[in-house]
Amino acid sequence: MLFDSSTLTLLIILLIVCFWIYFLWSNSRITKVMIQRVAQQQSVIRHDDTVRSFCRAIHFLQPNAHAGTDYIVSVGGPDETPYIAEWLNPKIPQPKPDQLEQALKMVSDLDPAKDHAAQRRKEYPSVGDQLGAAYNARQGDFADQNRLDEQIRRVKEKYPKSVSDEHL
Repeated sequence: MLFDSSTLTLLIILLIVCFWIYFLWSNSRITKVMIQRVAQQQSVIRHDDTVRSFCRAIHFLQPNAHAGTDYIVSVGGPDETPYIAEWLNPKIPQPKPDQLEQALKMVSDLDPAKDHAAQRRKEYPSVGDQLGAAYNARQGDFADQNRLDEQIRRVKEKYPKSVSDEHL
């Protein structure tokens, strides 16, 4: 016999380990690409109000679709309007242009002065302050966390979420 049973067992274990390492490596590459794509999309959405409205219109039509994982939004063309560059999720139907146009009208009809999310965003504590307070709380000092939680509670009371905002 060419191999004894212990050598054969060792080879099988080595093959399984190699396959598992390849599987993890491949999965981590895919995850890294997806994270970069989502981060890029969030950056575009955060810095461009027209893209944000366009994504809200998509979300209005397809509540389970998310920028970066289910679709890619780009800005271009002669008038620099946002468009769906790529629809990534075949399980969710891509909205038709006329549906998007109607949804855009609906979300643009929202009065920004009454948009609770935009108003809250202006008065919430910064992310850095919230992270610092969370760190201090993990170290046993809850003073900053309690102060920021109270500030957030007051902002939420000042700008409540309306029933019409629930679907957007």
